[in-house]
Amino acid sequence: MKVLFTLHDEVTPDAGGMGVTAGLANVYRELGHEVESFSFGQLPQRLPFRAKALLFPEFAAWRMSRTDAGVIDAANGDAWVFGHLRRRLKGVRRPLLVTRSHGIVHTADVARREEAARGGLDLSWKYPLYWGGWKLKEVADSLRLADLCLFLNVEERQLAIERLGVDERRARVVDNGLPEDMIGLPLDLGAESDPVRIAHIGSYLPLKGVRYAAAALTEVLERHPEATVSFLGPGCPPERVLGDYPPALHPRVAVVPKYRREEMPGLLARHSVVVSATLKEGFGLGILEGMACGLTAVTADAAGPLQFVRDGENGLVVPRADAAAMAAALELLIADPALLRRLRERAHATAQNYSWKRIAPETLELYAEALERRHTKLEMA
Repeated sequence: MKVLFTLHDEVTPDAGGMGVTAGLANVYRELGHEVESFSFGQLPQRLPFRAKALLFPEFAAWRMSRTDAGVIDAANGDAWVFGHLRRRLKGVRRPLLVTRSHGIVHTADVARREEAARGGLDLSWKYPLYWGGWKLKEVADSLRLADLCLFLNVEERQLAIERLGVDERRARVVDNGLPEDMIGLPLDLGAESDPVRIAHIGSYLPLKGVRYAAAALTEVLERHPEATVSFLGPGCPPERVLGDYPPALHPRVAVVPKYRREEMPGLLARHSVVVSATLKEGFGLGILEGMACGLTAVTADAAGPLQFVRDGENGLVVPRADAAAMAAALELLIADPALLRRLRERAHATAQNYSWKRIAPETLELYAEALERRHTKLEMA
């Protein structure tokens, strides 16, 4: 089988949808399949980033119409132009068209508007024109025109069916995964007397609930002078993160703006908790990576993390936009080292089930089922 991935960003192995694409592609190749990728890297270099984002569906349609791949696995919003073309024009190839959600923008739109209503986010007057308007239509069209839609959680799948008109027979939930070097990492729980070290993994953005995390973490750090917190990959200067914490706490707040994924186990050594106050999350890969390194999770109840974090079993789940609840959950773990160790053991065990080597073949089976379904439909037509 030949697969063309498209992604409206650069394809690198270290982050988000980019890491997902790279992870799947690597295992597909190991299984003997041919894989191509089309991303910003193939666009004219003179184009600014914003222009690339706006024009990518048109460039992607050009690339899709020329591929001999049997499957096109396109990220949210990438395939709406090609989807319309293949429906209306004779002679346009009809490979299996898959739209893959790396976190559906419609749930992000709801989260942004709710956070704006709470006063935690200023939405520009331009917001309804693209991200809160046209982009929603692009993604909805991509989903409706696809032969198969892949979602990261049940909430997003249900929204697509009920609000966007996606056929439920074509809508499936898939997991994200971890590369093999993240599977089977040794679990070092340290001593019960060790100070609690907390990690926040991923972007430092309003939708990640960072103002609620800052309030909770400030309270915990002030009450426990031995506790520390590390921010890995915030995608912003350290000053942006430190500005949300009192200067007296800065020596106990470490910020690593960028890192390579293979560095993560070392960076998380001696940490015990990964925290996420996210307001919206398609999956929560950073949380899962932390669990693979032996950390338990304290996470807000966004749909993505709930796919693998079970409250009281391998982590603690708190309501979104509730700093007090997050602080209380962290206090519980600090006060009960035995509970912390038990949750860390179970979190580590959970992460072992999320190897790309397990997930990629399951995704290939979904392709095959969709191809068979379409073949049967054509025979009956």
